[in-house]
Amino acid sequence: MHSTRLVTKPKNTWKDKSEEKPPSELPAQTTENNVPGVLYDLRKKKVVGLRKSSHDKDQSLKYKDEAIEMLAKKVETLTMAMEVEAKKMIREVAAIEKEVIPVHVNKALDNRAKRSSSNTKNSSNTAQILAVRAAGRNG
Repeated sequence: MHSTRLVTKPKNTWKDKSEEKPPSELPAQTTENNVPGVLYDLRKKKVVGLRKSSHDKDQSLKYKDEAIEMLAKKVETLTMAMEVEAKKMIREVAAIEKEVIPVHVNKALDNRAKRSSSNTKNSSNTAQILAVRAAGRNG
């Protein structure tokens, strides 16, 4: 006799059981696999927050840099204005000195002239006094 053998095909065992059942019917082991997904979401939120914070800080630094540049320009402008004012003051002082020096020289010359004229008067007065004394002794 001849025997026939029935060969049965094995079932596809490579398919994931989660594909066959809805998530609510998954066993407890599969929900443990979802924990990394939750951690991923938390990490993703954290990264987004850090990126936003970094962007805000970059903007803040940009605004501060612009403010520093503006202040540097103001300092430069004020420095130039101070230099101009200093030069102007030097010119004014020189002009005043040019006006005042001749006045002082004239006053000094006048004072010398007065002194010399008073000295000549004093010397003539002294000569007269001496002549009177001498005449009084002789006569």
